Amino acid sequence: MKKNNENNSANKKLSRREFLGTVGLTTAGLLVAPYIKTATTKVLEYPSFSAQVAITKADNYDRALIKQKVQHLFESIGGIGDVIKPGDKVAIKINLTGGSGSASSPKLDGKPITESMWTHPEVLRAVAELIIDSGVSANDIYFVEALWDAASYNNFGYLDVQQNLGTQLVNLNKKEPYADFIDKEVGENHFFYSSFKLNQILADVDVYVSIPKMKQHYEAGVTHSLKNQIGIVPIQYYKQNSWDGMRSRLHFEGGDIGTHLPHSICDLNLARPVHLAVIDGIKNAIGGEGVWNPTYKTAEYHVLLAGKNPVAADSVASYVMGNDPEAEKLQLPDGIRQCDNYLELLHQKGMGTNQMSEIEVVGDGAGLVTSTRPEREVILLDSFQLCQNFPNPFNPATAIIFYLPHPEHVTITIYNVTGQEIETLVQGTVPAGKHELHWIAKNLPSGVYICKMQAGRFSDAKKLIYQK
Repeated sequence: MKKNNENNSANKKLSRREFLGTVGLTTAGLLVAPYIKTATTKVLEYPSFSAQVAITKADNYDRALIKQKVQHLFESIGGIGDVIKPGDKVAIKINLTGGSGSASSPKLDGKPITESMWTHPEVLRAVAELIIDSGVSANDIYFVEALWDAASYNNFGYLDVQQNLGTQLVNLNKKEPYADFIDKEVGENHFFYSSFKLNQILADVDVYVSIPKMKQHYEAGVTHSLKNQIGIVPIQYYKQNSWDGMRSRLHFEGGDIGTHLPHSICDLNLARPVHLAVIDGIKNAIGGEGVWNPTYKTAEYHVLLAGKNPVAADSVASYVMGNDPEAEKLQLPDGIRQCDNYLELLHQKGMGTNQMSEIEVVGDGAGLVTSTRPEREVILLDSFQLCQNFPNPFNPATAIIFYLPHPEHVTITIYNVTGQEIETLVQGTVPAGKHELHWIAKNLPSGVYICKMQAGRFSDAKKLIYQK
């Protein structure tokens, strides 16, 4: 009997991260929640926020609307005066992946490439104008990108923005306006690369802003402000073969792309940290970063996001797109493969948080991200209650809240529509008050699931809709 207990204990052993997920704060100190029964469930803690991300709704790229919306984002995160000051030199990294040849692809469904694959020029304009409004000289603002071709910049609105505002362009594939490239050290905290060859502008600026299109990535899971960093190194130095059309060393040099590419992204961000992320998800893409991906599709999420911590900003954007930013692995768009989660890797490196409970989502679109609802007060009701999960439909994580008027033995179980038990999330004596759980539907098909709560004589059930 003792041997069986030891085996069961070993099978149920939690990792340090899973263990921390079952710890809640009480007035008496730290209390382990022994009633949690599965690693796919964790109690949401209510810590002080360690990052703030703003989100707003927008359904088109009207110039006045976009500036109003970006200004709202900046105001919602306390302004940008603590990041950008008069006299600063500012680099703004855009994303024009694939070059102008992709603009005629039938996979764009007749939409401009700026509305599906690339940073939209009106978002760039709004960010640059607001930086100028903060006291920065337009001549000290540099639009930076490693251009595939000049046409991608000149013919799609970016040159117009530059000329209208009086900013400058630096093509990161070239050494100009300097005599040569520099070797930028990553630091002792790096994974694979101890240094990167970069245009010197990336070291000379005081502030670095990343404005990506909100997309999924065929090999890295998601591509927001952090993945945008792949385009800061000159392509000619990061090809494994002269005919490569991408920075293949950053993708494959260390072996499997699902491990090496995420680590390359981390090293690039350690070498050139992002100070401000503004993510364009009004009209965007799923299934991949470009039309060359077999699963690429245009999409419309009708959101803009901004944050001073790019890990947190990208985590919220990833959550909005249905990815789990806290997972060890990110699901790739083909639905089969996975890759290392660079959001989690950078979190481990101390570059920011990917923990949704630690991110305060603000702005007039905050209600779109219902997983982040930390509250400090303890709510005591005079009756039992099982609330409807949120979000619902969900993918892949959802929150379940229940209330107890007094301590009670509680069982919370997930069933499929045929009545088959899927998981028991909670089983044991639970203290009085409000309790919030996260359940991740791992390795389950889309469909309707039933969450049933039994607490003494109280019983209730809710429908949970899982949509991949």
